[in-house]
Amino acid sequence: MKNMWRAAVLAICVCTAAAGCKKAKEEPGIETEAERTEEETADPKKDDSGKETSGEQESKETEETEKETEGEYIFPESDTRLLTAEELKSVPADQLRLARNEIFARRGRLFTSAELKEYFEAKDWYEGVIKPEDFSDSMLSEIEKENIDLIKAREELGDILDTAAAYKKIMDENQLFGWNGLLDYGHIEVSLSDNYAEWYPALEDRGGCYEAKSQLLCVPVYYSWDEIEAVREGDKLTLSFGMLNKSAVYTVTDILQEHGKEAKVISVSDPEQHGEMQLVFTDAFQVGKYVLAIADEIVGDSYVIWNSDDISCACQTLYAGSFYLSKDCVIDVAGQMRSVEDQRELDWEENPFGGAIFGEILEVDANGLITRIRQQVAG
Repeated sequence: MKNMWRAAVLAICVCTAAAGCKKAKEEPGIETEAERTEEETADPKKDDSGKETSGEQESKETEETEKETEGEYIFPESDTRLLTAEELKSVPADQLRLARNEIFARRGRLFTSAELKEYFEAKDWYEGVIKPEDFSDSMLSEIEKENIDLIKAREELGDILDTAAAYKKIMDENQLFGWNGLLDYGHIEVSLSDNYAEWYPALEDRGGCYEAKSQLLCVPVYYSWDEIEAVREGDKLTLSFGMLNKSAVYTVTDILQEHGKEAKVISVSDPEQHGEMQLVFTDAFQVGKYVLAIADEIVGDSYVIWNSDDISCACQTLYAGSFYLSKDCVIDVAGQMRSVEDQRELDWEENPFGGAIFGEILEVDANGLITRIRQQVAG
């Protein structure tokens, strides 16, 4: 009897517990362990309706605010990287001054110009605290200083820089800087006086720089030995020689000398002078490649290349147009440093080539303006 009573009590407890579990699931205000786990693993960025949470909205608003702030700058990154020619070209000329002073404004410089003061005080990011007289270039980074120079050059020279950038790119890609004994590439010829006007175009003052018109960038044409060995009398050769910048068809009139695989000397008809000229296939620059150079004279079984310090050979033209010289351009005249203005002097004892500039281009600046030229004195 006692055992039967215990069994009845136990059955009642079990039923009561089951009813309690069912009630807990049905009442909305009470969570089960499973439901709590499910909610904890749900996407925290969205509510039950799938909408974004306030955290995600705040993130988007921050990004939009940053974009709006960037939009207040002409060049948002002019303090962290160098500006490109394409970026500078895309900005209207009347905004370049603002873009340049934007770099100073970012550093907190105050302005005396009413126009600049009004413009920057309208920007949310601007906090002018440094008087102009207290501001120093030492407060700028090297990148900022370079960008100021780049913008200023664009202000002063405008579209000139597009041309300068074009020939600078060619010179960079073909390694045309520096003297290496080849006359007609990376070379400039310009007149500073009437004495040379017959041969060279006049140098023109363009305000922020000098312009040398009708210039060329050329590279030598290289020949394989198989091509050279196959040359015979009567063959036609289409050639262009450096500063002439035009091709002509020359006819091989004779094979004058053959020096194994070292060189081959030929004579050709000259369509311009209606005469003949001597040319030699040779590794004139000692680079393991053969060029077709002008031979100055034939002596017995040997030959002499025309002006060996300034070799002229068959070339191809990479660029034809103007060069631009910096106003600070230095001309190395046989080791003596001269300015462009110095080269206008016509004292033949002190300056044998006064009145002209001609020589190898050694350096150009970031804008493509020529800053250094090497000019050799003959003899």
